[in-house]
Amino acid sequence: MPEAKPKGRAGREVSAGGVVYRRTPAGPEFLLIRANGRWAFPKGNLEKGETPETAAVREIAEETGLPSASLRIVGALPPIEYAFQSQGKLVFKTVHNFLVEAGADAPLSPQLSEIEEVRWFSPEEARRTLSFKNSRETLDAGIAAAAEQALTP
Repeated sequence: MPEAKPKGRAGREVSAGGVVYRRTPAGPEFLLIRANGRWAFPKGNLEKGETPETAAVREIAEETGLPSASLRIVGALPPIEYAFQSQGKLVFKTVHNFLVEAGADAPLSPQLSEIEEVRWFSPEEARRTLSFKNSRETLDAGIAAAAEQALTP
């Protein structure tokens, strides 16, 4: 007789999103979203057959209202891995992150069904505002990469 699968087995989720920035005369600004009272990067789960890059652009556009045509992936950033409980089940999550440049004048319009607020921050403000410690390395990598991009026309 085959063994019954234990209830509450661990699951896996894969998401994609990114550190979104725009160039301004005062220097780069970084976009954070506030959902459930916490500030984070825009991200979401991959859909069937979708690449992490495609999912990142789609999710950023959906959650922030930025037109996908105004978003350009610059490069990959460190992924974030963590575990959480959902409906009594342990879930291991990997979030693929990208540095994404947004058009400087693209309007923001949060997806109000999921997002409470979307706002641009200076690098220092973004570091202070970010709610999750495990996202700081990714933000710092994004800030460094955006500074390098600022040196290119």
